[in-house]
Amino acid sequence: MRWRLEYEKGPGIRYISHLDMVRLWERLFRRSGLPLVLTQGFNPHPKISLGTVLPVGLWGKREYLDVELTLSGDGDVVRASLEEAAPPGIKVGRLKEIAAGTPSLMSAVNASAYRFAFPPEMEKQVREVLVRLQQSPEILVKGKKNEGANDIRPGIIELRVPASGEGTVELEAVVHTGGEKAVRYSDLLAALGVYGLHREEMSDSWREANYVISGKILRDPLEI
Repeated sequence: MRWRLEYEKGPGIRYISHLDMVRLWERLFRRSGLPLVLTQGFNPHPKISLGTVLPVGLWGKREYLDVELTLSGDGDVVRASLEEAAPPGIKVGRLKEIAAGTPSLMSAVNASAYRFAFPPEMEKQVREVLVRLQQSPEILVKGKKNEGANDIRPGIIELRVPASGEGTVELEAVVHTGGEKAVRYSDLLAALGVYGLHREEMSDSWREANYVISGKILRDPLEI
């Protein structure tokens, strides 16, 4: 049966690459003792598929993976087994059994939320930049290989300053991640720099969530 799992890739393992994360989860599932379904052929391997690539150096609060197990119906057993086997930096979140025909994460996830944290004394500056960004008809950033400037404004779904914990003020950008409107994390960093919020001033940055957007509706990948 196919399962979809939400997890956190914590700050302590932010420099692990996507390929190494795939290997990490393969080892984690093997240690957990859960009954994996393997591919056919000369070199069988577990049927595990991670969602959209998280840039090296960035950590993620709500990341996702799909895995095929011969176990069906008992989510508590799956969760307990994974939590016991999980290494530092991995937190197991929600999970559910999904239908065989459910679209893959790579094809379904087409939006992400990124957060940028700044010291509390910068709150006024952050809010001023937020207003300027919201009111800008275009947001230009340098294109690849010096090919001129790209306007990322059409790919930005929402910009806001969410309620955050004490000690920081955060700016969140929800953006398209697929198709012509795709906006990269590096694009957002560049745009913030243009408007006066520089990377060296940030206390942290991360991917807050991944979404499936249809029209104007954002859903998390466990809802589809």
